Amino acid sequence: MRAYLRFELRRLVRDPRLMFFSIIGPVATYLIFSGWSAGERLEGLAAPVAVMIGLAGYGAVAGVLMVGSAVSQERAVGWLRQLRVTPLTSGQVVAVKTLIGSITAIPPVIAVGIVASIQHHVELSAGRWLALLLLMWTGTVPFALLGLAIGYGVSPHVAVPVNFLVFLALSVLGGLLVPAAYFPDDLRHLAHALPTYRYAELGWRSAAGQPPTATGLAVLAAWTLLFAAVAAGAYRRSTARR
Repeated sequence: MRAYLRFELRRLVRDPRLMFFSIIGPVATYLIFSGWSAGERLEGLAAPVAVMIGLAGYGAVAGVLMVGSAVSQERAVGWLRQLRVTPLTSGQVVAVKTLIGSITAIPPVIAVGIVASIQHHVELSAGRWLALLLLMWTGTVPFALLGLAIGYGVSPHVAVPVNFLVFLALSVLGGLLVPAAYFPDDLRHLAHALPTYRYAELGWRSAAGQPPTATGLAVLAAWTLLFAAVAAGAYRRSTARR
């Protein structure tokens, strides 16, 4: 399993496209839509900080979901059948891919944070910056699993559009692009049930110096277990096909 992890890490380093697309979008959006007043409050934070975290989460989710598209291409060239003959179990393969996918969440969080610090003079203590980075990294696990479920479960030629539609729906309805505080009541309740909102909530509460809520952690855990089961099942079915 360690050898497979090293192999996947080398592949990630040699293919910077995932990180490129997950960084440019949220950074450009933050620069363009930067008319937030420092006195305005969203999610219990100054608006520039709350929007920074939402867009950092947007880029992070984009990166980890795009792993699903790469997996679909591996299916097309028969790589999964090669993995089938190794001692690796389906759970180990999914776990390594999940970790690799989650790593792509780190650069967009750092990039948007730097831009927010320069443009809006966002200031957090070193401890809060570190906690924010760690939570925004580990919180992407359910989305990495979702990307794998799509990549393993749908045909390669539709994996990219499916990934994009899922990403767009979760980002918009989960309040990453537009704060959920502006949603009608029904949509706000829906947002609170989605993993994207609860993921961003980890960052919002961390920046405010507060621990995660029990409800938020429970929602993320439920989605993680669901996506893990779907991803593992999709992997087994895809490697069994001839």
